Amino acid sequence: MGVDTAVAVGVAAVLAVVVSADQGGGIGAAAYLWAAALGALMFWRRRYARTVLALTVLGLFAYYAAGFPAIGVAVPVAAALYAAAEAGRRLAAGVAATTVLAVSVTFRLIEGEDARYLVLYDAVGHAALMAAAIVLGELVRARRRIVALTDRQIALEADRRLAVHKQALARELHDAIGHTLTVAAIHTSVARQEVSRGPAKAEAALDHVSQAVSQALTELRATVRELRVPSLDDVDSLAETARAAGFEVRTRIEAVDAPELSAAAYRLVQEAVTNALRHSAGRVIEVDVRHAGADLLVRVHDDGTPAGPAAENAGLRGLRDRVAALGGRLDAGPGERGWQVSAALPLGVGRD
Repeated sequence: MGVDTAVAVGVAAVLAVVVSADQGGGIGAAAYLWAAALGALMFWRRRYARTVLALTVLGLFAYYAAGFPAIGVAVPVAAALYAAAEAGRRLAAGVAATTVLAVSVTFRLIEGEDARYLVLYDAVGHAALMAAAIVLGELVRARRRIVALTDRQIALEADRRLAVHKQALARELHDAIGHTLTVAAIHTSVARQEVSRGPAKAEAALDHVSQAVSQALTELRATVRELRVPSLDDVDSLAETARAAGFEVRTRIEAVDAPELSAAAYRLVQEAVTNALRHSAGRVIEVDVRHAGADLLVRVHDDGTPAGPAAENAGLRGLRDRVAALGGRLDAGPGERGWQVSAALPLGVGRD
């Protein structure tokens, strides 16, 4: 909300200054109300980019129809053109810019202005400014797309590495544990055959079985350690992924000694950070995990403005179910300056 407010105030202030410039102080309050109204439209530029653009163009025409002093055509519509291009409405931005320029040139020619000066100098400057606004919006949109694709590529590479790692572990289990259990089975058969004929041989065979089983258990424990569940210790690598996508990540994490609780907290942070990478227009992600009484509080906040209504995707629904199963509560929605996911998890989770 803070970014939108700054943009709206900035647009209104610029237009007010342009209206006031070199006009000798004879400007009515209606002209300043018009500037404020065009600035206020910026609050809806993300969700209704084409509507805001259309209203801005109509507002410009209404300004001139009311007989207010000339202020050009590019500056009043530049912010709306940028917002439309940023939202992927490039065609609408181009049509609006062409319409505004064509109507302006036509009326000024009818009023008798010099055609050479108007077309070759004045109109070219306005066209260049409007084109620059559209190009800037396209560049910002392209950058966000690149960030999203980079995030997707990082996720795919992580999945690929995980799959390779799992295959290696499966081969290790098959080769090591399969061999030792086969040896144990053979010596078990030998012990069964020798138990009535030679107790010493049967005992030796059982010793081999014991050694083989112990070796298998050792291999199994080593493999299980490789397959450990995630914990809050893994947040650093998660933060590096977000930094690679262009975000500044700030973390404040208190230690948690319950594995199940630590894993649940990590999953909360992971889903919230992933959503920020995919949807946030901001640049900062804050991760805060701390103890508060009988709860562990997990909060992930970004400074971007949500692009639409609070839609709960499958990831958030899954997190809500996970938190509920642990006896906690989860909230997700707009925060003070952007989007926030927060949860309270009972500290008793995962402790015997």
